[in-house]
Amino acid sequence: MANIAIDGTIIREEITGTGFYITNLVNGLAKIDAHNQYFILGDRQYLQKFLDLDRDNFHIVHQRFKSRILRVMWQYFLLPLKLRRLGIDILHSPNIITPLYKLKFKIIVTIHDMTFLLFPKKYTIAKRLLFRKMIPVYIRMADRIFACSKNTKTDILKFFKHAETKTVVTYESYPPYYNTRIDAQKAEAVLKEWGIAKDFILFVGMIEPRKNILSLLKAFSDLDRELDADLVIVGKKGWYYEEIEQFLSQRKNRKQKNRILFTGYVPEQQLKYFYRQAMMFAYPSFYEGFGLPPLQAMACGTPVITSATSSLPEVVGDAALTIDPHDVEALKSAIRTLYADPQKRDALVQKGLQNIQRFGPETIASKALAVYNSLK
Repeated sequence: MANIAIDGTIIREEITGTGFYITNLVNGLAKIDAHNQYFILGDRQYLQKFLDLDRDNFHIVHQRFKSRILRVMWQYFLLPLKLRRLGIDILHSPNIITPLYKLKFKIIVTIHDMTFLLFPKKYTIAKRLLFRKMIPVYIRMADRIFACSKNTKTDILKFFKHAETKTVVTYESYPPYYNTRIDAQKAEAVLKEWGIAKDFILFVGMIEPRKNILSLLKAFSDLDRELDADLVIVGKKGWYYEEIEQFLSQRKNRKQKNRILFTGYVPEQQLKYFYRQAMMFAYPSFYEGFGLPPLQAMACGTPVITSATSSLPEVVGDAALTIDPHDVEALKSAIRTLYADPQKRDALVQKGLQNIQRFGPETIASKALAVYNSLK
């Protein structure tokens, strides 16, 4: 038996990528492991909201921070002291940040992608300097590294060849409630609240350059006369949003019949209704360390269009239409194909439901558990 701490301090009310990873992993572990003792660090209010921990060997250790800087300083310097008091054998740091020293415990760090080194210009100068200095430290501190895809492992080894022997591929998972039945009337009511009343194409993710939303906007606008569907963009505004605002301003002058709706952040409890009701899910991202949204769409029975780059082909297999994200014409063709061919949509839905079996929470948790047990 080992005492295992999982750092969930990043989880807040608006849960996103890494938060999903943590909650899916912990909920999966709770279903398969009654032997080890788990200590989940974070804000009790939010952890209880997203975690199903009705298990005697799972414990929430309340830790709340007023700012990100305070959280990182705590992770660097005070967390090891906390772990020593708890008698922790293994710390899993799912958000790459590790303590700067150890007190008899071992460290597993999860790396979701290498965008900070592959695309440094997409970050502020301060973040570039921080990542350049600290990523090698996190790599050195880790006894094991979880890479969220084979592609991410390849990217890690481009910069840190010496990390090969301690890097393990462990995929992400999706919340199982995405593939449960939903009430059609409830779904219709939820979407109506957001101003959605007709067929729509869906995108979910942070609005930032690598998500390639501008190409999706261009493709959708060019197809306006061929479609009778809106485009719904779900996600927070990131950096370089000005280009999108400029495009939307130009589009208004064209007086197109189909709308582009930006919802901002949608609460997790409502997001499944968007996936379920969408005609198709379009995700032409330039780069993903894993790419959870296409998997969530598949779990909801929605056909997917995504990119044939980075980890995305590895995740979606043959269960999606894949395109070159730099080719707007290819994206238009894929949208046109799915819009006009219900049989094609149905075939992709069935393949998607088969594909997601590879990424069930218990399946993914079992791989993490094997690594935990190897470090005892």
